This record gives sequence, C-alpha cells and structure tokens, in this order.
Amino acid sequence: MRVGVGFSDNPDTVAAGRLAVLEALQQAGQDEQCDLVLLFSTARHDARVLRDAVASLVGSSVPIVGGGAVGAISNTCFGYAGDQIGLALFWFKGVRWNLVSEGDLTQGEEEVGNRLGRKLAELGTTPSSQILLFYDSINRTKGDIRLNMATHLLSGIKRELGFLPDLFGAGLMGDHACTPTRQWAGSEIVQQNALALTFSGNVRIDVAVMHGCRPASVYYTVTKADEETILEINGQPALPFVGEVMGLSAISPEEYGFFLAFGMNKGDKWGDYNEKAYVNRLCLNIDKGRNGLIMFEPDMVEGTEFQIMYRSLDLDYMKPKMDALFAGLEGREPVFALYIVCAGRAASYAGLDLEDAVVVQEAVAGRAPLLGIYTGVEIAPVWGQSHGLDWTGVFCLFSVPK
Repeated sequence: MRVGVGFSDNPDTVAAGRLAVLEALQQAGQDEQCDLVLLFSTARHDARVLRDAVASLVGSSVPIVGGGAVGAISNTCFGYAGDQIGLALFWFKGVRWNLVSEGDLTQGEEEVGNRLGRKLAELGTTPSSQILLFYDSINRTKGDIRLNMATHLLSGIKRELGFLPDLFGAGLMGDHACTPTRQWAGSEIVQQNALALTFSGNVRIDVAVMHGCRPASVYYTVTKADEETILEINGQPALPFVGEVMGLSAISPEEYGFFLAFGMNKGDKWGDYNEKAYVNRLCLNIDKGRNGLIMFEPDMVEGTEFQIMYRSLDLDYMKPKMDALFAGLEGREPVFALYIVCAGRAASYAGLDLEDAVVVQEAVAGRAPLLGIYTGVEIAPVWGQSHGLDWTGVFCLFSVPK
C-alpha cells in the first residue's frame, strides 16, 4: 500500500485540484493509476469542477471519496477558512477495500444508519473491521441550520450489525458559516449523505484520541432533556444553573455556545482522570425560552452524569500520544496518517498560541504521508464504543507489514 498527499489553497478550483494531485503523485513516487482518491475541500470550491479537475489527472474511472472540510493539513502546509483542499491518492497492494453510501439524512439519521449497517453486514463486517465513516453534519435544506446527529447514525448501524465496529471519521462541513456542501461518493456527487470505507487484508489502523479537556467540577446529573437540549440539571433549569455554578456573570448566556464543554466519564467515576474514558460534548447554542442548553449531540439524556470541562491551552500532551502509536507498530511500516480535528480547535478560533496542525506535522515528520481535515464532529472509539465527539483530535495511523 502506498499513499501520496497533496494540498492547495489556490482560489482557482481547477488549478487547486491539479496542483494537489501532482504534489501527491510526486510524494508517492508512483507512475501507475491510483486505486482511490480521498478528497476534502472548503465550501469555496465547486464540487463538480473540483472533481473533474482531479479526475483529469488520476483517471475518470478512479473512485473519489470525501466532502467538505473547514480546512486541510499536509506534511508541510495547513490552512483553514479559505480555499484549502487536501487529498490523498491510494495504491492498494494486499489491501481490500469497499465503499458503501446512503443518502437522505434529512429523513432520519437512524434510518440511514440502518441501511448502511445492512450493507456493511453484507460485506461480512466483524467487530474487528476497520472502517472510516463520513457524513454531512449540516442540514440547511429548510433554510435554517440544523445538525445531523452522529448518535442516531451510529445507533442505526449498531442495530443492523448487532455490534458497533471501531469506526473513525467525521461529520463534514465546509466552513464555520455552515454553507451547504456536497460529498464525493465514488463516481457520484451527493448531498445529505453518509458513506463508509472499509479496509481489510494486511492494513491496520491504530488511533490516538486527543480531547484537550480536563474535569473542572464535581458530577452533575441531567434531570430533564429533549433530544439535544438539556432542560434541567440537578432538578433546576439548566441555563441559570450553569451560570450560577460556573460564576458566568461576566458573560451573557448567548455566549455559551462553543464555550461550555461537558464531559461524560465512561470509565471509573471515582478513579484517577483517564482522558481515554471521556466523551466530551460542546454546547452549540441556548434555548432561552426553555432555559435550556442545546448540545451538539442528543446523548445527554435524563440520568446522564457529567462534569464541566475546561479546555487546555497546552498542546504538549499530543506528541507523546502520536509517538506511542509509531513506537507500537511492532515492525510494521507506517504508510499514511489521517488527522481529523474539530474546526473549533484552530488557533484563531480557540485562542491558542500554537496550532494543532503544527504539532501533528512535527510528530509525523519523515514518518508517513499526512492528511488532516478540520471538521464539525469527530468519530472514534472511546472506552470500547465509537461515539461522535466534540473538541477532539483523532489521529489515525495506517500501517502494513514490511
């Protein structure tokens, strides 16, 4: 298996696509036609024009898979909120792969998950199968901004399979303004879609999940909720409760969105802090009329215990996690690194002095081709179960036998 990665932030879509492909071909050192293209782009590029530009160099029969991203990262470049595209070209040798795709997320994420699950079952998916899952996270088909829920999508997949394999992936979006985007699903261009790439054979995917949050409170309990909206905490209206507990008199409730972060501990409630056991959830907005907190996912249901989390401004914890993956390859060859990172962690949005992208580039340097994407939701296993995650970086390392 060989992979080459290309990056461009050229505003000319045709030029951007072609430049990225040429860079990827040069990095991979391959002359023969590739087997697959993984392609991501900000909303500034036209999906059809970009696909045609890429296909003009890789060949019209090569499947192209991907969709919107707020930005992209390669071994040497990164950027977001502009004209960035990032792509990876794959040459599969000894690796089997399949693509399954389902649309109509607006009609119900769980039903789409059911259909994906049935297709995955037909492929012989097992609990140890390695799967990348991408879906459109933004729904603007009715004009307003709604979120498609990873929780329901994953629930549907699990219902059909009877289990949930280790899934890595993202809810895709093209910019912070939630501009509608499209997905590339093999030979098609689609919208409101979910797709899964399955890998088998001699490839292995190891993952490191980087939350960047630590508990800042005791445990509280959700006592009333309506889908993704928390209405009561410890028997009190959620909005004033959080304001009082956190002493947030200096900011208005309208500023809680993307500021409040809650953590659900899936491990030992009273043990030492274990980042690997936490699913963190960001507040998206408030429901002022009902004194509620609108979260990114609907999994903080009545009875859910959680802690208020604070977000670390120190990224020193990241490199050791990635180094540990490379050290644990046991003689295998790293062939590709995929970094899926919450768009909110971009330094200019998070108030950080250092970019996630730079830390990842330095950790991967000289070891493997790197493609990173800035996303709306991240998907990875936490405590033995795949979840949609917020404010998270998911580092996936692909390796094959030497």
